[in-house]
Amino acid sequence: SDDSDMSNLSDDKDTRPAWDNKLQYLMAALGFAVGLGNIWRFPYLCKKNGGGAFLIPYVIMLFVEGYPLYYLELAVGQKIRKGTIGVWTHIHPMLGGVGIASNVISLLIGLYYNMILGWALFYFFNSFQANLPWATCPRINATHAIPECELSSPTNYFWYRDTLDISHTIEDGGEQNWRMVVVLFVAWVIVFLGMNKGIKSSGKVMYFATLFPYIVLIAFFIRGMTLDGAIDGVKYMFSPDVSRLKDADVWREAATQIFFSLGLGYGSIIAYSSYNQPKNNCRKDAIFVASANCLTSIFACVTVFSILGFKAKTRAMDCFESNKMLLLEQQPGNYLDENLLNFTFKEILFENNYWKLLCQFTNVEGPGLAFIAFTEAIIKFPAAPFWSILFFFMLLNIGMSSEFGILQTVVTSVLDSGVKISKTLLTAIMCSGMFVVGLLFSQRSGSYFLDIFDSYSATLALVTIALFEVLAVSYIYKISRFEKDLKEMVGVTPGYYWTISWRFTCPLALVIILGASLAGLFRKPLTYSGWNPATATKDKLLFPWGVVLIIFLVLASVACIPVYAILYHYGV
Repeated sequence: SDDSDMSNLSDDKDTRPAWDNKLQYLMAALGFAVGLGNIWRFPYLCKKNGGGAFLIPYVIMLFVEGYPLYYLELAVGQKIRKGTIGVWTHIHPMLGGVGIASNVISLLIGLYYNMILGWALFYFFNSFQANLPWATCPRINATHAIPECELSSPTNYFWYRDTLDISHTIEDGGEQNWRMVVVLFVAWVIVFLGMNKGIKSSGKVMYFATLFPYIVLIAFFIRGMTLDGAIDGVKYMFSPDVSRLKDADVWREAATQIFFSLGLGYGSIIAYSSYNQPKNNCRKDAIFVASANCLTSIFACVTVFSILGFKAKTRAMDCFESNKMLLLEQQPGNYLDENLLNFTFKEILFENNYWKLLCQFTNVEGPGLAFIAFTEAIIKFPAAPFWSILFFFMLLNIGMSSEFGILQTVVTSVLDSGVKISKTLLTAIMCSGMFVVGLLFSQRSGSYFLDIFDSYSATLALVTIALFEVLAVSYIYKISRFEKDLKEMVGVTPGYYWTISWRFTCPLALVIILGASLAGLFRKPLTYSGWNPATATKDKLLFPWGVVLIIFLVLASVACIPVYAILYHYGV
């Protein structure tokens, strides 16, 4: 009977919309997987966790959980041909909560992700000027620049003051920043227009949105590698600090980066593959998309590090120039040859302090890497506005293709549930509702809230969802049955690597990651970096009610799993 209920399951096979062709689907899947995280979260983690050494746990985690989970999600979506809620209720009626949890996460991430796209829009619009506005400090009068800008740098000032108009603490920034409200609204209008026509339109948009960023990345890579100091930056990335591998946190961050990067647990992979032909070879797709995504991260990382190397070198040279006279002055009666001084000072600078300078500015986390470090490097390029337009247009493309994927989960789930509502109306209601809630991030303290959402709304929840998914397929649906389905779809029975992963190694790894993440959450007090306009530096501040917000963010999605099961059990 196991097989009979699978064969007659897809009565909507003919009515379900489908991708025009295989390429369109692969572009959409790759566009969803390659997101902003590849451009800034991965290079930041690489920098933080021992440079090239981070690639070791990253690749190991790709094999332990990346490939098996990605293949599993593709296969169940394609076989059952429903969105994430439909798939899990099909496997067991009590598991509907897993699908609902995926939808909640997609909504939470979609909320703040669009604010980041709003920031990119703001920079994009500001790039259409002969002199980029973050190249110089605004002046109070002919002789003095604004103190906050003089103390930090023009790029910092433009980011913290002109863009975010940031408050010093999370408590005192309740008023709206109207510029951010406008760009947030524009970002939601773009999302609505892109998603409104269904997968046909988002599929066509995907060709451009997925391929264009690669062209820009290659252009930046070529430009980056010709810059002075670029080679040092790349060397630094590939000189591994192997001692970091003893740290459990490095492994945990590699594992969670695989989740973020591939989009496991969001439900988008299931939603996208449910529009595939039933006989599509989803094993090939899984290996292709997961590998391409991993290589994109590494390629983007090399590009980012070449540009950071250039930035460190120019900063070091500026530092050298401004201190040259100072050093000469400090040696009275000692007639040093100025060239000799140049030489020794340069050596000291580059041998000891060169990378300290690099460390100093790459500690810009997350978005700051794009909005501060990259913009500062772009100013030094010839034809800077052109590169700036290109860079932010690329960010918008990468971000939009991921945002479409994240929200497609919700749209597919609602339409599959049989609610009688038109796609356009549903998309309009969702986008307007999310714009209103997203005003949390456009207030002056908004970027602090965004950091909490970014750090906590997904990590624990995605790992929990993936654990339920892999256990459900292996032990409730049964591996033997799943193998039969795969043989029917792909033509070959999955090998030992896949079956052992699904049954043992993957669930075990997920339990360990979950335990480590929970332990890490309560190990140290929650802090955030508040921007202090008086000193133009970041102050480490305690999060007043951070724990409450984090617990809410995690439970908002995870609690759906037990609650749904209990309600189902009691027939509610």
